Amino acid sequence: MPTVRLSDICTLRQWKALPAEKFTQQGYPVYGANGIIGRYHSYNHEHPVIAITCRGDSCGTVTITQPQAYVTANAICVEEIREDILPLYLYYFIKSADLTPYISGAAQPQITQHNLGNLPVPLCSQARQQYIIERLQKTEHILALRNRQLHTLQQLKESFFLQAINTAHGDEVFPRYKLGDIAHIQCGKKNVSAAEADGAYPFFSCAKTPRRINSYSFDGEYLILSGNIDFKLTYYHGKFDAYQRTYIIESRNPELLHLPYLHAFMQQYLPTLRRQAVGGVVKYVRRHMLTDIQLPLPDAATQRRIGRFSLRLMHLEHDITTAIEQQNNMVNSMLQRFFAL
Repeated sequence: MPTVRLSDICTLRQWKALPAEKFTQQGYPVYGANGIIGRYHSYNHEHPVIAITCRGDSCGTVTITQPQAYVTANAICVEEIREDILPLYLYYFIKSADLTPYISGAAQPQITQHNLGNLPVPLCSQARQQYIIERLQKTEHILALRNRQLHTLQQLKESFFLQAINTAHGDEVFPRYKLGDIAHIQCGKKNVSAAEADGAYPFFSCAKTPRRINSYSFDGEYLILSGNIDFKLTYYHGKFDAYQRTYIIESRNPELLHLPYLHAFMQQYLPTLRRQAVGGVVKYVRRHMLTDIQLPLPDAATQRRIGRFSLRLMHLEHDITTAIEQQNNMVNSMLQRFFAL
């Protein structure tokens, strides 16, 4: 496929900086290095424009803006695109491209208009361009629906516990127990380096998904809470091992504390833990923040009912997250296939 330099088919332009003190409460979206960063009373682009972050850690991020938007000097705008190039085709291509060779600077990464202008762009007919656009838009539409499903489910998880308690017993006041009195809370013992790619058992750490390992230290029913990063909570029944900065929570008396019920409670309590977390760049949870939790404890039947539904939500979240990952892989595969030079 023939190629042409990016600067030969468009104009690359940076607009004036817009200090944050000039932002307004109402107005048009302002795009900076990290997407929309505020509002302003006027705009510098009437129509959607391709914007490429050119400074900072997000250098090389590609966005297509909303209409009537202000793009600051932290992004390079792709303007006056040649008539035989469809703007969305060019957007998808730049999004798929490896822009690392065009980034300079160590302490402050940046992309200059001159360097970016040397990016080779594959040329094809407008019919082919339109075909590529339609295929990618269809896939991204499905991805957007999946992400909305996930967002709605996460909101439901946070509010479900209190709604379930109120529905079950109205204004009845349940006895409260300190979590440390009715649950055993310990930390994992392994370093992250203990993970093995083809291990037989899950290895829980602070990563979004479990790694694998060929040994296990735990066998039974547990809640696993990553002690820093995103404070991910997982219910697991079986053999596994865990990183030393994860908390392993086990019921001292399953007849008193049904662990899936605790899972439901902890889902809505996580925002409180995040607010309580200490530390500088990386926030973390101290053990006493868990042991001191005051847990309302209804009868066993109510706990089981709430716990069963909580686990169904957990499995549904896993299914949606897996579908999103597969859809993302599909988008990336299509980008590489369509724009292979």
